[in-house]
Amino acid sequence: MIGSGFGFSVVCLALALKDNGRGRLSFVDPSYSVITDGPFKTVGGMSQWSDPDKVRLRFSSFGVEDVVTHYRMRSEDFFMQYPASGRPPIDLAFIDGSHSFDDVKHDFIECARHGGRNSYLLLHDTNIYLREMVRHAGVKRWLKSVKSAREAFELVDFPLSSGLAVVRVLTDESWKALSSRPQPWR
Repeated sequence: MIGSGFGFSVVCLALALKDNGRGRLSFVDPSYSVITDGPFKTVGGMSQWSDPDKVRLRFSSFGVEDVVTHYRMRSEDFFMQYPASGRPPIDLAFIDGSHSFDDVKHDFIECARHGGRNSYLLLHDTNIYLREMVRHAGVKRWLKSVKSAREAFELVDFPLSSGLAVVRVLTDESWKALSSRPQPWR
């Protein structure tokens, strides 16, 4: 799980893992604040994940503290240490961090690289057209690249509310199909 404003998605996914009786959730969020870090680093962030004790308390109030591990860092740092971490391959990723085109591209490719065939990648906020028009977000533009790699990914984009795309990875090295494709107009 990459990014979360207040933890709703984190808790929902963690509760599902608990119901299934297996699995762990790695939650990556650097806990930026629009007040202290500025609007270009975050949109609406309120530093919800800065205090480890408060983070533990928040997740324990839902009974998922034993399922969720919060990594207070940028996704680049998380994925840089992924191979040496001993973490299992990614089965399901929920990408809701920085919405810039380059950051969404990075997070998507890294999740696919560390997941492989039959993993699923969920991208939040695929339907925020005003932010896309002013180039403040790039999720929808990134999905154009993913859609063009039909041999590598299956994709369904639900345009309800802020939007959610569900992407199934078709091969272990699907991510390579994206790094060799020309990018859509940015």
